Amino acid sequence: MVMRFSQMISIAGLFAAGAASAGDLQCPVVDQPPAAVCVASAHGLAYADTQEDAGTASRALAEAAQRYANLFGRAPVGMLVLSTSLDPVAAIDFANTHDLEFAQVWVPAKAKRAMTERAMRQAGLDRARINQALAGMSDQEPITLRHEVGHAMHAAMYWPGSTGMPQERYGTPAPDWLDEAAAIAMEPIEAQGRHVAAFIDFAKRRPRDIPDLADFLASEHPVRNAGLAGALARGPKSDSGVQMMVASRGDRFPGMETFYGQSLLTALFLAETSGNPQILAPISRAIADGLGFDAWLARDGAEFKLPATVAALQPLWNDWLQQVLRRGGNSEP
Repeated sequence: MVMRFSQMISIAGLFAAGAASAGDLQCPVVDQPPAAVCVASAHGLAYADTQEDAGTASRALAEAAQRYANLFGRAPVGMLVLSTSLDPVAAIDFANTHDLEFAQVWVPAKAKRAMTERAMRQAGLDRARINQALAGMSDQEPITLRHEVGHAMHAAMYWPGSTGMPQERYGTPAPDWLDEAAAIAMEPIEAQGRHVAAFIDFAKRRPRDIPDLADFLASEHPVRNAGLAGALARGPKSDSGVQMMVASRGDRFPGMETFYGQSLLTALFLAETSGNPQILAPISRAIADGLGFDAWLARDGAEFKLPATVAALQPLWNDWLQQVLRRGGNSEP
């Protein structure tokens, strides 16, 4: 079931496009560019080995930048490189040299398809299931690029210089729910709806397994689970650092069904309850400055029409979530 997300939650301003941008960049003339083809725009530089892939990367940068600016006030300008071989550290050095705020390296669609097929063969999946998965990859790839750029922009704005450094968290130094919410918000509405649909389906079947707000806000990304980490370690990995997962049929990874949907819903809940579609911006700034979410609520909650404690926020979340579940049940497929 794919929900009509715009009907389920009325918060149109949160995901509207159309942010203003600065003047276009120029592709720098260098002896060793990150990849053979460069496409420059107001939103950053996109590199790949083919014109088609570079165009895909440039569109992903633009779409993510427009959404990011609406959520956070402005979008960092950086570069997206589609490569199987570029060292991410070299990409960061290139970005720094050319006054770009971030560098995100991902694999080209053709290479990712090959890695996915290899991972699925390692997992023992039959040819029919492999073909089915591969058939949908072309539609998924632009969504993935926007998601990954969202991670990079969020890190660049609030934790500049953190990329490539050891972190206690899965991605950026941000709490994992916030890190994922910022990235998922870059995806198209239909893709966001699939995350929410998975969460709602699980919540209706196993409501007692949904963590309360305090536990969820403090939780780690499910990829930190030992079983999932092992599945990732078994998978193919590109020289540019992108890892694929190999999972057997019986593998179960707690939280994977719900974490992305609950991260997005938490952000939407805070935006709707506060009436501020840019609520993630002050939260991110406070956390980057060293405050926890609880401390931010205590200091600034009243300013944003939120209670001063997570405990007081919990019943508001409970009521809001029940409304979402009821609306989700009436959504059209």
